[in-house]
Amino acid sequence: MKREYYQDIGYKPFLFYVIFGVSAEELEVSRSRHNVDGLPEDLQLLSLSRPEHQDYIDGLLGGQMGQILRPVNPALYDACLAAEKCVIIRGTIQQDSTLDYMRNVIGIIEAFFEKGAVGVLDPQTISMYSQEIWQERFFGHDVNAQNHVVILFSEEEGGYWLHTRGMAEFGRPDIGISGVPKEKADEYKQVIDQMVFYSGHGIFFKGNARLHIRSGKTFVVSAEFIDDFDNEDYNNAYYNVTVKEES
Repeated sequence: MKREYYQDIGYKPFLFYVIFGVSAEELEVSRSRHNVDGLPEDLQLLSLSRPEHQDYIDGLLGGQMGQILRPVNPALYDACLAAEKCVIIRGTIQQDSTLDYMRNVIGIIEAFFEKGAVGVLDPQTISMYSQEIWQERFFGHDVNAQNHVVILFSEEEGGYWLHTRGMAEFGRPDIGISGVPKEKADEYKQVIDQMVFYSGHGIFFKGNARLHIRSGKTFVVSAEFIDDFDNEDYNNAYYNVTVKEES
């Protein structure tokens, strides 16, 4: 799948998924059924099992991660926590001028579901998926960054800070807008949605950009690139975005 606006900006997509209830040896992939033409060579498949890796597996789902995940879908969370084994897919993609790497990983995870996986964790977006949700959002669909990236609303004085997690999976900065008035939160979310979409197709924003949202309005935004991968809010480089005009 072509990235129409691709630019090589010097850092690459990072993927990290945990598939619970299967081992790597069980994987059987069909090119036609799963739409997979190979595992990206930069990715590793690592099988873990209890009790050898008890602490690590529990750590994947514990702490703040568990506090966020369990209330969303308690049954899915508990099934993953009870799994005796899991597979980690992890690595940095070097060939990212197309979205084939993501299409392949989506198909591989679907193949694991067909072998009995009970759920998939995406630690980068703090999200968990059953097979039903995986198929509904990802498998059999064109790769769309908007389906993979989450937009979070954090309250701050006078409004919200809107910020994303997950753009690292597309080798692009995450996105944040501070000081969003509550009455404009939905429109600013649409602005971020547009930035996510174009970033998924390879754009690297520099300076001002004009974006059209579904309500019919047009926004001019300025994206300041912050090359800080150690920021815990993003675990990725990011843009500080300022809305300059709206019409």
